Amino acid sequence: MGAKCMRVEQAVYGEVIGRGHGLIRSSTNTPLIASIASKLDLPDAVPTGVQGWSPFVRGFPIDDHYVLARTFLDSSASRGGMVLSHALIVSLDDMCEVESLAVLFEQLASTVTDTPCSVATLELDTANSSQASAADLIGTVNALTAQGLAPVVRLGVEGFEHLVDSLWRNLWPALKRNFAFRLSFDTKDVVEQPTPMLICTPEKLQARWTKHPIVKPDDQIPSFETAGILCGQRDVQPILSLAEDLGVEVNSLMQLSRFERLHTFLSGGESLDNLLAAIRLVDGLSNQPTLGASIKKKLISRFNVLIPGASCKQLLTMRNLKLSGFASSRQLWSAVELLVSSLRFDPADDGAFMEIVTASVEEDLAYASWRAAVTAGLSTAARRDSPTLFRAVWRWAKDSQDAFAAVIDILPADAIVEQRLAREVPKKLHVDTPDFLLSPLLKKCWLTAYGATLAAMLPPGDAIAQQLKVDMDPAHSNGLRSVLRYSSPTQTLEYALLHKDSRLVGLCAEQAAVHPKIMSNFRCDDITEQQIWGAAIVKDSSLWNAPSNAHRVRDNVLAQLVEGLPVDAGLLEALAQTPLADLCDTSERARLWSFLPASQRDSYLKATANGWLEVATKGAVATIPEATLEHAIMASSNLRSILDKSSEAVGARLAIVGALPSFPEERFITWLSNLLTSTRSLSNVDSEQLGTLVASRRWKRAAEYLSEHHAARRTDLMPGLRLCADLLSFYTRWMLGISKPSNAEKWKAFEEEVLELYPSGPDNGELWSRAGGKNSDLPGGAQTGASRWHTALSAVRLGGRPSARNLLAVMCQDFPSNEKLRLYASDWDIVGWR
Repeated sequence: MGAKCMRVEQAVYGEVIGRGHGLIRSSTNTPLIASIASKLDLPDAVPTGVQGWSPFVRGFPIDDHYVLARTFLDSSASRGGMVLSHALIVSLDDMCEVESLAVLFEQLASTVTDTPCSVATLELDTANSSQASAADLIGTVNALTAQGLAPVVRLGVEGFEHLVDSLWRNLWPALKRNFAFRLSFDTKDVVEQPTPMLICTPEKLQARWTKHPIVKPDDQIPSFETAGILCGQRDVQPILSLAEDLGVEVNSLMQLSRFERLHTFLSGGESLDNLLAAIRLVDGLSNQPTLGASIKKKLISRFNVLIPGASCKQLLTMRNLKLSGFASSRQLWSAVELLVSSLRFDPADDGAFMEIVTASVEEDLAYASWRAAVTAGLSTAARRDSPTLFRAVWRWAKDSQDAFAAVIDILPADAIVEQRLAREVPKKLHVDTPDFLLSPLLKKCWLTAYGATLAAMLPPGDAIAQQLKVDMDPAHSNGLRSVLRYSSPTQTLEYALLHKDSRLVGLCAEQAAVHPKIMSNFRCDDITEQQIWGAAIVKDSSLWNAPSNAHRVRDNVLAQLVEGLPVDAGLLEALAQTPLADLCDTSERARLWSFLPASQRDSYLKATANGWLEVATKGAVATIPEATLEHAIMASSNLRSILDKSSEAVGARLAIVGALPSFPEERFITWLSNLLTSTRSLSNVDSEQLGTLVASRRWKRAAEYLSEHHAARRTDLMPGLRLCADLLSFYTRWMLGISKPSNAEKWKAFEEEVLELYPSGPDNGELWSRAGGKNSDLPGGAQTGASRWHTALSAVRLGGRPSARNLLAVMCQDFPSNEKLRLYASDWDIVGWR
């Protein structure tokens, strides 16, 4: 570097009569010159017996100046212990450009008698002077970089000036700005700021500095990389350039040490530990995100590449990464999240991971970004269909209640996650305080995992009792299912009957569906047994016969219903869909219908109706059902099917109709039509059964249907028609030969017929005269038509005119389609023999 001219002010300090130590003379009146007088006095009284300390040099920055001085014992002063100091005051900026202090030291008085009587501003050439480094420079820089308590102590004053100059030549401007050195007699006099980096002290006072680094003058090798820089054996520029790139000025030995380590880490191989240390250093050295953004970004990128291979211990060391000096750390934390989510959670890592999960929920143990990444990664891992995390959780539970509570708090409040956790609970858990495991699960409302944990710690009966104390939502049964995981079907039944919890009933029903024998001794006096049986039937309809005598058990339940005792509606509903819904063989059935719930009554009625029909078709005597059941039978689709089935005996079908008082006549006629169409001939027994049924019901239309549509060509119906003949008209009975009327009955019927045809009497339409009679022979018109016809026909019967034959001949002409007239005209009892 070329020479530079530098302006230097001078001042002399010493005894000022009447005021003690002060400014004696200076080359400028700048206030700073006078203000620093106390700093150029002795730091403290010279200890008794201490000699050889004068002269000594000192240097220190103050405001924007740097002061360099040589101080002498002033033996000419009015009192002992006073000193005389010759000082040079230089601009701090200029001083930082000075490469060697030798040129300045040369301007200072070399003896007390050489102290100038007058001083003036100097213009000095700062050209570098070359001389060998002080012998104790390496010992000094080793002490300076040992990071001990400041200041570093150099024993003895002689050679101190050379040592300071040797050190100065290896300093850079930012460090020179804070570099201070002087003589000191005791640690107590080191109070100023900045604290001197280096002091010299008489060897006799070494005992006062036991806590401070002492220069070892015999050191030949720098102990640290930074010591190598300060003694000139290593180039500082790469480190300063790194600091500059990060927007930081290396102005202390502490910073030098940190930047040197940062440079080493950055220059080394791609080691996660090294890069992590580098990130920490960068974050601490350069906390402004806008400074060194490029270096920081590259550093994060390099680190991210290595994160997937990080161990759990390395992950744990990241917890105190704040990264406030980085513009964006999102990628780093995303990589950490991905790392956690993909970990295998091996048992070998349990120790580290217990610390990780504990720290992830404690803001005093880790920064928020790390905690967020870890918890998010654990959440992702929990959602994977893999048991490794959950197995690890239960391993941690045995060793660390804090880790267990933390991980339960972290896991997503998701039913599937809880199920996976519960699934991996060991069969046996041995812990001193069960509540340490149960409380976090209960806080999370994870009753399924809670139950699994109880099952692993307690006997089944105790476990279920404990579960029921907290698990009270009737809509939630997974917790109880979980706590029963090691219970036998018989035990499950025992607990259901003991606790009478609806969820236990459902779980017991599940067991019964697989192990129906547990219900073999059911009597259903207990409503819980009823509930279990009903629920089991819902799961498997074939379990209606699980009790040893299912019909008797059903009747016992129905008897309780009639007596007004509590009966499970679910069982009634379930039985309604089974063969036990057929109540044909149930006593007091007629009373029962009104007690059955309306929603199930129809099912029971339908089943009973079908059962009744089935019994009836088997030839058994068809008992007349009660009105409620009869109504159900009439509504049954099976009724029509059975009645229309030609394979069923006619007698059985007639018996069914006969047992149903409400069977409509019209429906019977329709059925009868189908029957007679499909059956060519009825046996006498069936025909008589048919006639008896029609007669007993007074079904006149049915009787007429038989006579009008079938009697003429179905002689097999005659036995039946004779039994219901009183429902038929005289004419029908006479015409079909069902019965033989008397002569009087015939004339009476004939009289009724002609009255209907000629209502006003025999002369109606000149009937009488046209038949050959005389109207004058007829009764007067004042009589009724019936009276006139009775008188006239009585005369005809006695042989009067016209004859019955002639009268009927004219009538047949008037009413040629009247079959009755033709019948009368052909009957000898009416028309006589020819």
